[in-house]
Amino acid sequence: MFNLAGSEIIFLLLAGLVVLGPERLPGVMRNVGRVYGQLRQMTQGLEKEIKDTFSEPVSDLRRTADEIRAGFGQVDTEPSPPMRPERSASLEELAEQGLVDSLQNSEVADSDSDSTGTSDPTGTGSAPT
Repeated sequence: MFNLAGSEIIFLLLAGLVVLGPERLPGVMRNVGRVYGQLRQMTQGLEKEIKDTFSEPVSDLRRTADEIRAGFGQVDTEPSPPMRPERSASLEELAEQGLVDSLQNSEVADSDSDSTGTSDPTGTGSAPT
């Protein structure tokens, strides 16, 4: 508990012998040992009480965490909804009119020209030199 090495204990005994004298040192050592034992019993009792109190909530948390971990390995076969439902609805309307292919092709062309750097940011129609 106090993490004392052998040489430190011997030093403390010698210091106690010098300070207290040979008559009172054995009685003081008995009292110190008794207090140390009572302190250990109290801390062990407190530790046991804390473990008993929190064992059920901790086990519930562990069980929930295990269920969550087990759920990560499962594959969701249900399709997810579209991110922007208003856009998917407008694409469906355009598809009915036959305009989706031309719209998607123009979007692809715009993204290709942006990635190659050949688009004209000034809008003048001249290619950069």
